[in-house]
Amino acid sequence: MARAGPCAREGIMDQGGLRKTGRRILAAAALGAALVAAPPARAQTKEELAAARVLFQEGVALSAANNCAAALARFQAVASVRRTPQVLFNIAECEARLGKLVSALGNYRMAAAAAAGDPRANDVTANVGARIEDLEARVPRLAIRRGAGALTATILLDGTALGAAEMSGDIPVDPGPHVVAARIGGREVVRETVTLEEGHAKTVEITIAEPPAAAAPTAGAPPPGAPAATAATANGAPAAGQPSKVPGLVALGAGIALGAAGGVFLGLRAGTLSDLDALCGGDRSCPPSARPTADRGRLYTGVAEAAIGLGVASVAAGIVLLATSSGGAAEPAAGAAAEPDSSAAAARSAARRSAGGRLRRAEVLPRAPGADLAGLSVAGRF
Repeated sequence: MARAGPCAREGIMDQGGLRKTGRRILAAAALGAALVAAPPARAQTKEELAAARVLFQEGVALSAANNCAAALARFQAVASVRRTPQVLFNIAECEARLGKLVSALGNYRMAAAAAAGDPRANDVTANVGARIEDLEARVPRLAIRRGAGALTATILLDGTALGAAEMSGDIPVDPGPHVVAARIGGREVVRETVTLEEGHAKTVEITIAEPPAAAAPTAGAPPPGAPAATAATANGAPAAGQPSKVPGLVALGAGIALGAAGGVFLGLRAGTLSDLDALCGGDRSCPPSARPTADRGRLYTGVAEAAIGLGVASVAAGIVLLATSSGGAAEPAAGAAAEPDSSAAAARSAARRSAGGRLRRAEVLPRAPGADLAGLSVAGRF
């Protein structure tokens, strides 16, 4: 039921309004006297008590003038100095007129408890029961229940999370709009505004729809919204029709490394040949003491041959793979397939395509000058 406005219940004068106002002022004066006479909860100074008396009188005057908000602030300031049944009663009176029914009901109940057995609070005892009965009928009630999908959700009422006790009963609320929300994992999934009038009750059931199951991504399919460059490697592999350049680069690097190792061993072999020339005196007969040097020369020669041969094959294979991955592999691949020896054919085909068609050859010679004890040698012609 709509009301005329703050403080209107007792502030608008009717035929007997003047007499009601006079009685209220006399009652406020009696409450002020009780305030001064009440035993303090802690020791206050004379200045604090004097300031509290002034604030109380200001609160009485503001309440009589229907300025409930200002009167409430004065009474609350008095309560911080001395919390008597009369002060609590006046705070509840102002809150009730401002529409803060839940807080007013609580303060009325505290005033009743504080006035019980206190002869100086007979005026509070005589009036507080009717006030409590009136507010209990006026306070709206809101029941919030968990529905489907909301078993593990955090339920909030006006931004405050509700516990099991609140969820199991009716919650007294002030008249007006209230926001009911539900959160799961820090994400708000339900938000609803409920408006209640005085004396009304309402039940809200929180229901959370199950989120749709995410479709499993198909093999090789890029994630939704992925750019074209990302789609090609969404699963860690290149897209169909776009061979990876990694194998070609690996083969090319390995070939270069093997070629470098072969060159090192060729250098060691050349030094061994010089040692043999010194031991053998330039002819073909060598003393037995030269055999270790000759064996070492054979070892260097074998390692150099293997390293350079594998290096050439790896470089050729790497060039072919890189050419294939860039879309130009048809011609060299066909040429390589036509050769009986795949490694040698790939080497010759790649060598012809490199350096602008310039011929590059590596031949294995059966005997190199001065290498009668060290075996074969490799000589490069460019």
